[in-house]
Amino acid sequence: MRFLEELKNLDWFLLGVVFLIQVIGAVAVYSATYTGHPSPLFYKHLISIGLFWLVVFLISIERFENILEVSLYIYLANVFLLILVLLYGVEVKGAKRWINLGFINLQPSELMKFSLILLSAYLLPLIKGVKDRRLLLLMLIYAIPAVITLKQPDLGTAGAYFVPLVFMLIVRGIPLRYFAFAGILFIALSPLLWKYFLKPYQKQRILAVLDPYSYYYESGYQLIQSKIAIGSGMLFGKGILNGTQTHLLFLPEKHTDFIFAVIGEELGFLGTATLTILFFLLLLRILNYYKKFQRLSEEVFAAGVFSIILFHFGVNTLMTMGYFPVVGIPLPFVSMGGSAMLSYGLMIGLLQSIYKKYKNPYLMEKEPVYE
Repeated sequence: MRFLEELKNLDWFLLGVVFLIQVIGAVAVYSATYTGHPSPLFYKHLISIGLFWLVVFLISIERFENILEVSLYIYLANVFLLILVLLYGVEVKGAKRWINLGFINLQPSELMKFSLILLSAYLLPLIKGVKDRRLLLLMLIYAIPAVITLKQPDLGTAGAYFVPLVFMLIVRGIPLRYFAFAGILFIALSPLLWKYFLKPYQKQRILAVLDPYSYYYESGYQLIQSKIAIGSGMLFGKGILNGTQTHLLFLPEKHTDFIFAVIGEELGFLGTATLTILFFLLLLRILNYYKKFQRLSEEVFAAGVFSIILFHFGVNTLMTMGYFPVVGIPLPFVSMGGSAMLSYGLMIGLLQSIYKKYKNPYLMEKEPVYE
């Protein structure tokens, strides 16, 4: 009975939007991995979706404050897993990003996104301003996993760690002039970063956005084939299993990073527009959470989840349309990847845990520690 009461207090509008996004993703993964019969990869994706919902419901039962209190331990465990990746990780295409657990390849860098947002929601309410030494501690907390992730190497994910931090610092009340100064400093240092920091293949990916055909047999190939797939879908698409770019093996990473191109080719503009509207509704709903939540720790967490979903959706769709360099940024709830699905399940589940308190006044409790 208690479990049914817990389910009653969830935000079924938001959960319904997420489910519809996952349905479109499942259809796309089914087609992208189809080889005359449904692929084992498709069934693996369905298991990931099932795990997502199990995590959402289980986490939503737990109080947000209880999870917040162990955020440092979750973070440290995740750092330990990242180190294990460097030592014993599974190498795929020259990158070590996964740990083989037998029944699943776990990608700790995806789980780290959740860990950082959660720990920031704990620490930021305690930070009084830009001169607070705890702010330097927070920067170090972000720098450690970023450096380890760069060693994998995975520049896209390492950079993605810091996007929620910007949003959460703004919510905390850090003046915008500091972000403007950081932006100007980054632009000023960009020539040095280009010359000494970026590797040749990373430079190629950036240049390929400007002129993909000059790098046709290298970084430009992925962008060109993705743009062809999306453009050829036109208004209504070619139909499920009928995408030539998808099924004639022109489109790379079609079930993961370039899944949006599969949707564009087979479901057309209507399919991609529907998916975009669903993401807009999801983000709008989370933004409404931010306005409804009353405690700073809750507002910071909502801002972090909002920003990571917005960033991943924006970068992934722009990348597949040829307007952003190719990076390992999956499309939330859509791309195949159990670790990413698990990470988002934890985020959505904790949002539901907070949401229930404001839907049901009897669940409201004071928590002065986090004010």
